[in-house]
Amino acid sequence: MLTRPEKLIVLAIDIGLIVYWALIIARVLPPELLFDGYDRPEVQAWNWSFLPLDILAAVTGIIGTTTSRFNTTVLLTISLVLTSTAGGMAIGYWALSGFVDLYWWAPNLVLLLFPLWPLARFLRHTVPGQQP
Repeated sequence: MLTRPEKLIVLAIDIGLIVYWALIIARVLPPELLFDGYDRPEVQAWNWSFLPLDILAAVTGIIGTTTSRFNTTVLLTISLVLTSTAGGMAIGYWALSGFVDLYWWAPNLVLLLFPLWPLARFLRHTVPGQQP
């Protein structure tokens, strides 16, 4: 299970993902806040391809941190894997395209790296013969 600080971080990340998409959908972010190349249709399509991934990560994370009605370990594992995947995909894309901007890299590095900490602990608790 997640520690209290980890739960707060997961909730902050998940709410942040929902807010990000709400702002994108509402088209209220000024162009200078968007990442390099966002004006190109193929880059917008790439960004929109994250919508289902991010929303599923957010929903499973919010449910997993706020309820005990379901198997929260399964929900949180799904959420953490999807969150790390989304962050890694963004970092990979920007690294390959040569786009380096701390404003975009920092949150995506958090998305990529933070989930690895609780996921490693989940694995230690579920792999036979491993110490918790």
